[in-house]
Amino acid sequence: MENRELSYFERISRWFRQSLTIKLASIGIIMLLLMIPNAMVNDLINERRWLQQSVVDEVGQKWGKAQTLVGPILSIPFTETLKKNDGKIVEIERIAYFLPENLRINGELLPEVRKRSLYKVNLYKADLQVSGNFGALGLDYLTLQPKQFSWEKAKVIFGIPDMAGIEDNIFLDWNDQKLRMQPGIAQSKVVQSGVSVPVTISGAKDNPKFQLNLKLRGSQTIHFAPIGKETVASLNSTWATPSFEGNFLPNERDISEAGFSAQWKVLDFNRNYPQQWIGEQNQLNHHTFGLKLFASVDEYTKNTRSAKYAFLLISLSFLVFFFFEIINKLNIHSIQYVFIGLAISVFYILLLSLSEHIGFNAAYWISTLATVGLITAYSASILNNAKRTGILAGILVALYTFIFIILQLEDFALLAGSIGLFAVLAVVMLMSRQIDWYHLKRASE
Repeated sequence: MENRELSYFERISRWFRQSLTIKLASIGIIMLLLMIPNAMVNDLINERRWLQQSVVDEVGQKWGKAQTLVGPILSIPFTETLKKNDGKIVEIERIAYFLPENLRINGELLPEVRKRSLYKVNLYKADLQVSGNFGALGLDYLTLQPKQFSWEKAKVIFGIPDMAGIEDNIFLDWNDQKLRMQPGIAQSKVVQSGVSVPVTISGAKDNPKFQLNLKLRGSQTIHFAPIGKETVASLNSTWATPSFEGNFLPNERDISEAGFSAQWKVLDFNRNYPQQWIGEQNQLNHHTFGLKLFASVDEYTKNTRSAKYAFLLISLSFLVFFFFEIINKLNIHSIQYVFIGLAISVFYILLLSLSEHIGFNAAYWISTLATVGLITAYSASILNNAKRTGILAGILVALYTFIFIILQLEDFALLAGSIGLFAVLAVVMLMSRQIDWYHLKRASE
């Protein structure tokens, strides 16, 4: 009775070892389970990216955050007469806002890269010249009369979101009168923070001209609100990889390794708010243009893109071992597949940790050599043949090289990846066309 039971389990064990279906199913389950450590690697990458962003925010609080400049805007109080329900007539003071007829912005961005611990922060100093004129004020559009306005209370306001970035005093040249602007804005319905100054204006047809110089610090991005009936802006910098953002792209741009120059032209027809209004107006920050000091692809972006190919790398590596097992009639245990898969997963942790110190490219090849060396040394006893081991090492190096090329081709990554996968599939089909899948068990026996 005992011998028959032992023989029965031996037959079950032999069936598990020799069944192609069981082998493929076990490999598939192992591949799915290995996605768990890969997901943990992705979480680790996101955590490091979040730490980098926290460093950017911390440095930005002390240096100057991302800036979106809105101004100059002319604000003039006026008196409105209202009749109440009880018949009494009361006068209330409201504020009308007027935008420039022409707005010219010329400036230079001086980029700086600061390093805090392991992380880099892209900063800049902006030297801007803002000029233009307001033209005749459109009182007819507001259905108001000049006598309703308190011209002596007129102010010019300029919105600056992060006042910590102001480097020098700001003087407004208003009709050849030099005025020092003061911090703070009494009316915060249009812009939340900035500078303002009382100005002299005699009436709706005064056509005042203005000019101011602004030295400003900021982090990563700078935007402008196109508040002029015609807004023309020109920026240049030594930063070689700008990313143009906002609602309007430059009409002209020139980008080279030495830096960039860009010019914008925006009309009032291109945005959804008028040149003059009464009371609150919250859309000025919704229509902006500008740029970001963009690092072409940072280490964490490359690590994230690399981790997306983990399943492909594991599946192709397992496919290589499976074909070695089938063609050379070897028996590779499922545990050995697990160890090989874990070695590939550890590759991504090595890549992440090393790329923070020595850059992505160098980290990739060091991690590749370490991983391929580990898998090759471990597989030498499994394959039990120097030639097979050498072929395995060559295939693994080719796979990692293929992934690296895809990561470098930002614009053609999908094209290169699809062509490469097609080529791999063609090679697999070519190599397996002579295999008699129905008699693999018999051949193994």
